[in-house]
Amino acid sequence: MILNEIQSFLDFISAEKGLSPNTIQAYQRDLLQFGDYLNIRQWKVETLTVRELREYLSHLRKEQRAPRTSARKVSALKQFFKFLFREGKIGADPTELLMVQVKQKRLPKHLTIQELFRIIAMAEGETELEIRDRALLELWYATGTRVSELAQVQASDLDLDQGQLKVVGKGNRERLIPVGNVAIEWCKKYLSIRHEWIRKSGLKETERFFLNPIGTPLTRQMVWKILKKYTKKAGIKKSVWPHMIRHSFATHILRNGADLRAVQELLGHKSITTTEIYTHLDIENLKLMQAKFHPRG
Repeated sequence: MILNEIQSFLDFISAEKGLSPNTIQAYQRDLLQFGDYLNIRQWKVETLTVRELREYLSHLRKEQRAPRTSARKVSALKQFFKFLFREGKIGADPTELLMVQVKQKRLPKHLTIQELFRIIAMAEGETELEIRDRALLELWYATGTRVSELAQVQASDLDLDQGQLKVVGKGNRERLIPVGNVAIEWCKKYLSIRHEWIRKSGLKETERFFLNPIGTPLTRQMVWKILKKYTKKAGIKKSVWPHMIRHSFATHILRNGADLRAVQELLGHKSITTTEIYTHLDIENLKLMQAKFHPRG
C-alpha cells in the first residue's frame, strides 16, 4: 500500500499545492525512506501510532541527521498523513502530536563582493562560451534568482529595453526584478550569439534564454558546473554552491541600504520572516568586526 499512497500524495501536492519540483523531490525521498523503514519493521500505515513515529525519529537521530533535516522529514510525514486522513484511508492522523525542535537557525553563507567580482571577471568574454557565461553570471548576481529560476528563464521573460526580468518562482508566484546596466549589456552581447547557435543547430527558435552551442537549454546542473569552473579559476578555495549567489545578492544590497520589504519582493519570499535571516547574518558580521576592532572586544 505505502508506495501507491506515496505516489497519490505526490500527485496531489504537484497538482494542488503548487510546490516547486525540488520540494516535491525532497518529499519523495523522505517518504520513500520512511516506507523502507516501515517495511523493515513490518508496520502498517493504517495502524501506525505516534509512539512508532517517535521511534522512527529516534532512528533518524542515531543516523546523525541534522535537526533541520529531521524537521523537513517531519513536515513531509505530517503532510502525508493529513492527506491520507482527509482521503479516508486512515482512521486517525498519528502525526498530530508529532513535533521536532530545530535547535538553531543556520545562517546563510555568502561570498564577499570582492570574491563575487573575481568569479564573474574570470569569464572574460573573449569567446562565445565566455560571453554566454559572463551574461549568465552577471544576470544571476544582478537578480538574486534561484539557480532553477535562472536555468528556466525564457527569452520573452527578459526585457532588455526596460531592464527587467520576469521570474516565476515557488508556488507559481510571479515577480519582476530590475536588471542593472552591466548585466543588460552582457545579455545583449550574448543574444546575437544565441541566435547564431540556434541557426547553426537547425532548430526552430527556442524560448529558453541560456543555451548550449548546439541549441539545447542549460540545466541547473550545467549552471552549477559553470559556477564551479569560474570559482576555481578565481582561486577561491572555500566551497561555493549556487544558492550562495542568492545569499550574496541579498546580503550585499541590504548592507548598501536596501529596505527589507524590497528585498523580500526581489527574492520572492512569501513571508518577511524568511528574509529576516539576512539581517541576523549582518548582526553576526558586526559582532565579528566589534571583536576584531573594539579595544574591549
